[in-house]
Amino acid sequence: MTTRLQVTTPTSQYPVYIGAGLLARAGALVREAGVEEGARALVVTDDHIRPLGYADEVARHLTAAGIPAAVTSVPPGDGSKSLAMAERLYREMLSAGVRRNGLVVAVGGGVVGDLAGFAAATYQRGIRFVQVPTTLLAHDSSIGGKVGVNLAEAKNLVGAFHHPLLVLYDVETLASLPPREWRGGMAEVIKHGIIGEPDLFAALEASPYAEYPGPAAAERLTASACQVKIHVVEQDERESELRMTLNLGHTIGHAVEHASGYRLNHGEAVAIGMCLEADLAVRLGWLAAAERDRIVEVVRRHGLPVTPPPDMPFEPVWAALQLDKKHTQGGLTFALPRAVGEVAVARGVRPEDVTRVWREMEERRR
Repeated sequence: MTTRLQVTTPTSQYPVYIGAGLLARAGALVREAGVEEGARALVVTDDHIRPLGYADEVARHLTAAGIPAAVTSVPPGDGSKSLAMAERLYREMLSAGVRRNGLVVAVGGGVVGDLAGFAAATYQRGIRFVQVPTTLLAHDSSIGGKVGVNLAEAKNLVGAFHHPLLVLYDVETLASLPPREWRGGMAEVIKHGIIGEPDLFAALEASPYAEYPGPAAAERLTASACQVKIHVVEQDERESELRMTLNLGHTIGHAVEHASGYRLNHGEAVAIGMCLEADLAVRLGWLAAAERDRIVEVVRRHGLPVTPPPDMPFEPVWAALQLDKKHTQGGLTFALPRAVGEVAVARGVRPEDVTRVWREMEERRR
């Protein structure tokens, strides 16, 4: 079975296919989406995923469908989300003969999708691209059109809104994920449950998915999480208000991830961020302590960290936190839970409240 979801925003509409065996349908589905015969493609993956054969399989099916496709690979990890790596992709697109009618196909996780999408958004003033996520974490980043690269100072400071032509999510690729990467992806699934799907959260509470559950269950799980993301993006395409709620766990999480030198993966950092931001919501009177405890326990039961590493000082976290794009001169901005199933934007949060939450976490850990 294949689940087909639809994203419809004021500027774009595209399908999201979720199911088993979708890599083999890549050529047919891309042609069905309107890419004409003879258009050229660059398939972008990373050095960890390339040996698994997913990118080459996609390229074969595109070429067989009349879309000649070259494949390139970048080093894994956030270090590849850079302007220098984007420039490398521009030159590879030129070499592969990709023109204004061509496309970029991202086969991999969130780093590959963000980088390849940014390159597509800026090459020849914007060409089409396709998301083919192969990680659980990327069920979130592959939808919504936010693409970008990092600067040395912080994550995602350079980017664009550039929606994909379509998303092909072959859940059979998730079977190859190392256990740590699966668990990291579950942080975003948990996040979507907290934001807008309390039934999903309750299901995870009753029966955690700490490892890959097989294609049928993975399809149901990811479709439910993706639908939350789609619902929010359709109402607030450009992140003027509601879409900020998708940043639950990410304000502190991005800072912790950066301060760790990316030793923590994105999902682990978001898990820590969700727990600390739940503490902050309790401190501000937004969230009942019992609801906070439910969130922390679900994170813990999925094998994810609930506090930063013991050797992580607050100072580099605070320095990275202040560079978050949501903040204004009037104070800090967070997406905070009010209950499981309800998240809202908190503006003007005082720095001392954030500092106190961190210090109380350190005291509990002693």
